[in-house]
Amino acid sequence: MENRNNVLMISLIAVIVLLSWGLTKNFNEHNASIVETKTCKEDSLKTIIESLKHELEAQDNGFDSKERRYENILFEYEFGLEHLKNYHPEAYKEFHRIVGYKENYSRETEKENKKRLQAPEKW
Repeated sequence: MENRNNVLMISLIAVIVLLSWGLTKNFNEHNASIVETKTCKEDSLKTIIESLKHELEAQDNGFDSKERRYENILFEYEFGLEHLKNYHPEAYKEFHRIVGYKENYSRETEKENKKRLQAPEKW
C-alpha cells in the first residue's frame, strides 16, 4: 500500500510539474505550424511589365495590318475611279456629282472631291 502511495505521489508531482511548465511556457514564441510565404514584388512587377509589352506589340501589329488594309482599299478605289474616268466618263461624272452633293457635274466639283478624297501620305 505504501508502494502504491509512493507511485501515486510521484505521478501527481510529475503532473503538477508538467502543468506548471506548460502554463509558464510562452507559446507565442514557438509557432512552427505557421508557415510564412513571402512573394517578391519585383517578380510580380516583371511579369506585369512583360504582359504589357506583349499587349503593346499585339496592338502595334494590329495597327500595321489595318494600315495595310486601308492602303489596299484606297488603291482599289483610285484604280476603280481611273477605270471609270477612261472607259465610262458619264459614270465618272455622276460619281463626282454624287460625292460632291451637287445637282450638276462641274470641273470644280471634281477638283474639290479629289482634294478631299486624296489619301494622306502617312496617318
